[in-house]
Amino acid sequence: MAKVKNKYWRSLVFIVILIAALWGWNVYAHARDVSKVRKDNKTRTADLKEPRPGFLTYGLDLRGGLSVVLEPTGPATHDALSTALEIIRNRVDALGVAEPDISLQGNNIEVQLPGVKDPADALKAIGTTAKLEFRPVLAVVGPTTTIPKGVVNPNCGDISTYPQDVPTSPIILCFEGKDQKGNPTPAITWNKLALGPVALEGTDVSNAQAELPSSTTTAAAAGWQINLSLTSSGAKKFQTVTGALACNPSGDPTRQLAIVLDKVVQSAPQMGDNVVCHQGIPNGSAVISGTFTEKDAKDVALVLKYGALPVELRSSTITTVSPTLGREALHSGLLAGAIGLGIVFLYVLLFYRALGLVVWVGLAVHATLTLGVIVFLGRTAGFALSLAGIAGLIVSLGIATDSFIVYFERIKDEVHQGKTVRASVDRAWTSAWRTIVAADLVTALAAIVLYFLAVGSVRGFALTLGLSTALDLFVSRLFMHPSVWLLAQTKRFNESKTLGMGSIAGVGDLVPAAGGVR
Repeated sequence: MAKVKNKYWRSLVFIVILIAALWGWNVYAHARDVSKVRKDNKTRTADLKEPRPGFLTYGLDLRGGLSVVLEPTGPATHDALSTALEIIRNRVDALGVAEPDISLQGNNIEVQLPGVKDPADALKAIGTTAKLEFRPVLAVVGPTTTIPKGVVNPNCGDISTYPQDVPTSPIILCFEGKDQKGNPTPAITWNKLALGPVALEGTDVSNAQAELPSSTTTAAAAGWQINLSLTSSGAKKFQTVTGALACNPSGDPTRQLAIVLDKVVQSAPQMGDNVVCHQGIPNGSAVISGTFTEKDAKDVALVLKYGALPVELRSSTITTVSPTLGREALHSGLLAGAIGLGIVFLYVLLFYRALGLVVWVGLAVHATLTLGVIVFLGRTAGFALSLAGIAGLIVSLGIATDSFIVYFERIKDEVHQGKTVRASVDRAWTSAWRTIVAADLVTALAAIVLYFLAVGSVRGFALTLGLSTALDLFVSRLFMHPSVWLLAQTKRFNESKTLGMGSIAGVGDLVPAAGGVR
C-alpha cells in the first residue's frame, strides 16, 4: 500500500515540477524578448520602434493585420509559383511577423500577416519583384543630350514610359531623388542616367545587411547604407567593372556604377581615388550608400538578400483587419469560454461533490499545461493563437471533463455492485482508461486529418484540439487517477454524504435488503 501511495504522490509532484519548468522557461523567454526589444528600440527611429511583446502570440483575426492574395500578371508554372512562395516566406520571416500563413491556392499565393504595423510597407516588401542590376554610368541625360536612335528616353513621372529592360543593351533610367529626411521627391523631378549593359545581377549577391556607417552612432533619419557580399563569380565581375571604371577621370559620371532596382536607379556610387585602374575592388564586397532612411535601407536589403521573384505578382485582394475588431473577437471568445467553464464547474460540483473538486483542479492543471505549451510554441515555432484556436481550446475543456466523468461513472457502477470505494477506484480505472484512450485517439485522428487537409485558421483549430487531446491523456494518467486514489484512502471521502461517496455507498458496503435487491 505504501509503495503504491508513494508512486501516486510522485506522479503529482512530477506534474507540479513540469508545470513549474514549462512556465519558468516561458517567463524567462518573455523577459529576454522584452529586454531585446527595449535594446533594439534604442537604435530605431520612432516609426520603427516595436511594441513590447506579450506572453501570447495572436493570429490575424485577434491581433489585426494584413491578408493579401497575389496573382501572377502572366502565365506562370507551378515551379515558378512555388519558388516565389518560398522567397516570400523568407521575406516575411525577415519582417519578424509571427505565425504568417503563406500558402499556394491554385495559381494564387495567399499571405496572412498578423500584427504588421504598416500593411502598405509589408505588401511592398513581399510583392516587389526586386530585379537588381549593376550598370556602368555612360552619361547624365539632360534636356540638350542627344539620345541615340532606338534608346527610349522615359518620363520619370509616368512609369508606363519606362523602357524594356534588356541586360545586354544600353538604357536610360531615372535616378530616384530624396529630400533631406530621406523621403522620395516627386518622380517628375528625378534626374536621368544613360547606363551601359548589365555588369552584375542580383544573383551575384550572396548577402545584404542594412546598417549605419561606422562614423555614425545614432539612428538618423537618413544616411543608412546597405553592405553587399558577393558570390565568388560576382566578386570577379565586380572587380572587372570597378577596374574599368577607375580608369575614367576622377569626378566624372563615367566613373560611377549605378545600382538599379526594378528599373529605378537607387544609388550611383563613384569609384574612390584609391581604386586602381584595371585592378578594381578585389574583396567581393560592395556598399549601397546615399540618403537611405533606416526603413528604406532595411526594405532594400530584405529583397536583395532573399532574391528576386521569378514571376511578377499583383495584389488581387487586400484585406486589413483592425486591431480593435480583433480585440472584440478575443473578448467574445474568452467570455464564451468563461461562461462554459463556469457551467461545467457548477455541474460537476453538484453532481460529484468532492470528486467535482478533483475535476476543478484537473481542469486547472489541463488548462495550465495547454496554455504553457501554446506560449512555448509561440516562442519557438511561431505558432499564433487564432479565434478558431480558442474554439479548439473551449471544445477541449469538454473533452477533458468527459474523461473525468467516464472515470467517476465507472466508480459509481462498481460501488453499486457492492464494492468498497477503495476497491472500486482501481477496478474502475482499468475500464475507464481504455474508454478514455479510445475516445481521445478518435479525436486526435480527426484533428490530424483536419490539420493536413484544411487551410487558414481551421488548422489552428485542429492544432489546439489535437494538442489538448494529447494532454488529456497525460493529465488523466498522471493526475486524475492518482488524485482520486489518494482521496479514496481518506475516511471522510468514503463516509461523508455531502463531500464524498457515502450517499452512493450507503456509508460503507452495499448490503442486499431482505427479499433481494431492488
